Amino acid sequence: MRPNINLTPEILVPRLGDALVEEGLLTGDQLLSALEMQKQFRIKGDTPLLGQILVEQGYIDRVTLDRAVTNQLLKYQTALQQSNQTLELRVQERTAELEKAYQKLSELNKLKNNFISNISHELRTPMTHVKGYIDLLLADDFGALNPDQHQAIEVLKRASERLSRLIDDLILFSTAETSTIQISKADMDLYALAKEVIDRNLALAAQKNIRLWLDCAQPTLRAYADADRVKWVINQLIDNAIKYTQSDGEVFLRVIPSNGNITISVIDTGIGIDPARFEEMFEPFHQLDGSSTRKQGGTGLGLTLAKKIVEAHGSHLVVSSIPGKGSKFDFMLQTRPN
Repeated sequence: MRPNINLTPEILVPRLGDALVEEGLLTGDQLLSALEMQKQFRIKGDTPLLGQILVEQGYIDRVTLDRAVTNQLLKYQTALQQSNQTLELRVQERTAELEKAYQKLSELNKLKNNFISNISHELRTPMTHVKGYIDLLLADDFGALNPDQHQAIEVLKRASERLSRLIDDLILFSTAETSTIQISKADMDLYALAKEVIDRNLALAAQKNIRLWLDCAQPTLRAYADADRVKWVINQLIDNAIKYTQSDGEVFLRVIPSNGNITISVIDTGIGIDPARFEEMFEPFHQLDGSSTRKQGGTGLGLTLAKKIVEAHGSHLVVSSIPGKGSKFDFMLQTRPN
C-alpha cells in the first residue's frame, strides 16, 4: 500500500539541494550534512523532506526556501514552455516537409499515369496494323502459306492478341487512376457471356493440360451489369487461375443465383495464395512472385482493375485460398435494377 504523501511545491522540485548551492543560499557541507540526516531518518522509517531538515537545522529560513522553490518551479515552467514551442515548431516543419513530399509524389504519380496513357495509345495504333496484316496472311491474301508458315503466323497472332490485351489493360488502368471507371449497366445474357469466356480460354488451358469447365445449371440466367466489363473481369480471373494452376489441374467458372443476385466464382486447384498477402496482390503492378525468374507473365494490373470494375458495380471481389490447394474469387451481380 502506498504511503500518504502531502504534496507540497518542494516535492515537485528535483535536486533542490543542488539548486540552493548553485544560488549561494547553502554551502556544500551544509547540504551533505542535511542529506546524511535525511538518510538516518529514513533508516528509522521517517521520511522528512530535505527542505524541512534545512529549516530545522537553521541552514536556511522558510521564506528563503519557499522563494527558492518558487523560482525553480518558474524555471521549469519556462523551460517546459520553450520545449513545447520548439516541439511545435518541429512538428510544423515536419508537416510542411510531408505535405511537400506528398505534393511531389502526386505530381510524379500524375506524370506516370499520363506516360502510361500516352505510350499505350501510341502502341495501340501500330499493333492494329500488325494484327491486320497477320489476318491477311492467314487468309492467304498474299499467297498460300505452307503448313509451317501457317503455324508460325498462328503463333504471331496469339502473341499479338496477348500484347493487345496488355495495352488495353494499361489504358484502362490509366483511366481508372485519373477518374472513376465508367460502366453502363443493362440486361445481359450472363450464361452466354460465361460460355464465351470459357470457350475463349479452352486452348490456353489445353496447353497446360488443365480441365476448364463451366458450372451453370440455368442457361437462361441473366444479369443487370456492364457486359463488356464483366467479361473482362471473368476472363482476367480465369487467365490468372490457369497461370497459377499446375498441369493436370482444374479451373472452373461457377455461376449461380444467390439471394436475388448472382454469384460468380472462379475456382482453381492451383498453388494457392498466402492469406497474409491478399491485400498486396490487389496493388497496381504488384506480382506475388516479383523475382527475375518468375514463371508467370503479366503487368500486375489484372486484379487491381478487376477489383475496381467489380466495386463500380456496387459489389466486392472476395478471395479465399489455401496454399497448395487452390484459390477462389467471388463477386455478385444484380439480376435487375435497384
